[in-house]
Amino acid sequence: MSEACPLCGAVSTEGKTCEEIYHEFLALEFTDPDYGRVHFLTVACYMIQHEGYSDESYVWVESALRKYLQEGWPISMIREDAARGPGRDKGVRRPADAPHLPKIAWSMTIADVAAQMHDAESYCRLIEQWGHAALKEMGPLVVNNP
Repeated sequence: MSEACPLCGAVSTEGKTCEEIYHEFLALEFTDPDYGRVHFLTVACYMIQHEGYSDESYVWVESALRKYLQEGWPISMIREDAARGPGRDKGVRRPADAPHLPKIAWSMTIADVAAQMHDAESYCRLIEQWGHAALKEMGPLVVNNP
């Protein structure tokens, strides 16, 4: 029986950890452009749900997800914005000694995507759904005074 991920609560039906699934997804995205078109969302959602971002980066990524998912910004504009974001002069990753973030009962996790995907089309559709869910539910993680 698989154990729940201590960070996102996911339980993989294949007994893989979230990190193992994440690396499999990255391999797909880097080797097949049909999968790779959702790379920004894959990384953002995984990092959001696994305490991967610094407080400043949570603020930025919430804004970037809104721009991408709700306003239709192309990924090229998201990359340009990222170059001006917190990663340019501060770390993007959450420091090891940072306090833990509030626990969220995520409605969709990387394990859900892995369990339901069948091909590039279903993968991209599920990653986009995951992006919308993460954006909707990530509010408690965003500190507005970075």
